Parts: sequence; C-alpha cells; structure tokens
Amino acid sequence: MRWLISFSLLFANVAACQPQYVTTIHPLKVVIQEIVGERGEVHGILPPGASPHTYELRPSDAKIIETARAIFYGADNLDGWVLKFPNANQIELITLVAPSALIYFDESKSEPPTAAHHEHPTETGHDHSSGVDPHFWTDPLTVKSLLPGLVQQLSGLDPSGTVVFKQNAERFSRQLDSLHHQLHAMLAPVAGSKVMISHPFFQYFFKRYNIHLVGIVEAIPGKEPTPRQLKGYIEQVKQQKVKAIFDHLQLPDRAAKLVAEAAGIKICQLDPLGGVAGRQSYDELLLYNARLILEALR
Repeated sequence: MRWLISFSLLFANVAACQPQYVTTIHPLKVVIQEIVGERGEVHGILPPGASPHTYELRPSDAKIIETARAIFYGADNLDGWVLKFPNANQIELITLVAPSALIYFDESKSEPPTAAHHEHPTETGHDHSSGVDPHFWTDPLTVKSLLPGLVQQLSGLDPSGTVVFKQNAERFSRQLDSLHHQLHAMLAPVAGSKVMISHPFFQYFFKRYNIHLVGIVEAIPGKEPTPRQLKGYIEQVKQQKVKAIFDHLQLPDRAAKLVAEAAGIKICQLDPLGGVAGRQSYDELLLYNARLILEALR
C-alpha cells in the first residue's frame, strides 16, 4: 500500500512538472495538444459554447496565462484580447500558416502577416473588416501547413522534445490527409453549390471543398446590415440561386434568419468551436459540420 501511495505521489509530481501551454479556443487546443503529446498539457481558456467575441478573461485565466510556458493564439483580429495579460512567449498561429493558404477579407491586401512572436499586446478584439481571415482551422490542409512552424516553435521552448514533436506532427499530418479525403468524398455530391454565411467563419472549409460562397450577411460581428443591405442580400440569394445560409452557433443570427426567411431558403447552424460531446476531437468537429452542410445542400 505504501508503495502504491508513493508511486501515485511521484506520478502526480511528474504531471505537475509538465510544461503548461495556453491557448484560447477549443480547436486550437486540440491541434496543439496533438503535437505536444505527452510532453505537456494544453489549457484552453474559453469554455465550450463561449464566443471569442464576447468572452471576458477571469482572474484565474490571468494566472494560467502568466505562468504558462507559452500562449498560442489564433490571430490578432480573432483572439488578440488574450494579450492583455503578459507572457514571455506569445505565438500567433496564423503566422505559421503557409502564405498561399491564407484567405483575406480585403483581397487588395496581398502581403501576409509576418510577425510570429509578440513581446507586447497589440490589437485586441475581433475585427473582420480587413486583413487575413483568422478561421484557418476549418480546413484540415491549412492546419497541416502550419505544423512545421508549430514544431519549430515548440522545439524552441522545449528542445529535448524535438524528436517527439516531429513524430507527432508526422502522425497528425497523415490524419489530416485522411480526414481531407473523407470530407472531399462526402461533399462531392454538393460541390459547386452556392451558399451564404452569417459571419465570416467557414470560408476556408467552403473554398477547400468547392462550395461557392456568394456573400456574408454580417461581415463584422455586432454590426448588423442596414435594411437596404438586407434587401440586397435577399435579391442576391434569389438571383444566384443560393441553396442555404449557414450561421454561427456561438453568435447572434437575426439578420441571417431574416434573409433566409424572406428568400425562402434553408438556414443551418454550424459549430466552428466544438468542445462538447461528439465534437471534442478535430476530426469529430469537422465531420459534424460536414454532415450538416451535406444535409442542407442536398
């Protein structure tokens, strides 16, 4: 019995000494944990169902952020608010994505972001009016493109784990390829369909699987379209023969519902964040949404 107690205490101490990494939303947490593996623990700040737009950091969050080995966040215009609290290693994941994979809100802006490490808080909030679309995790191949950069960042933080990080990245890369092929086959029957979205949150997925995005009802969350704009969207839906509007589970969707109802088309709610039963792993999250998209467009 004493041996068992001693072993349990030793195991607890080893676990407590593991590097702690912090990120913001669940999809980023599961991607980073795939590469970190058993060499550390990744803590996600936002609870399931919380929106990156409205979440306010708690004192307990601040303590976790300040004591973590590093904080990984999506992009300044997605979850840059996490930089309100200091950490010596603040890593912006969007800068690790292959430039050719990025989607821009303002297509006239051709230069991708370059700073992969921030010493001080920069822009906060969630502004979609310009710049790069930060929702890169909705496409498995875009996620695959950031793995080499993620391995490099983790290896710099934990050099003795480099071999493990590379092995985990190779395994996860194969998993992402398999998921991509599964999604491609699943969505082939609805390829070429025209859709609209309530907010700019699933563009990478639609582009990858050849689903044509006609428009975004509320390009900046919290800034609803004017009556004139709504009328224009309704006309656009009818003229372009849009099959469905997809809205964001964690955000208000009043404007999108008005357009769908007036145009007489389906509205379907997607979940880009997951973290609940059936949407815990990366594969589960994307397959869940793919099934909803397939059903709505058939």
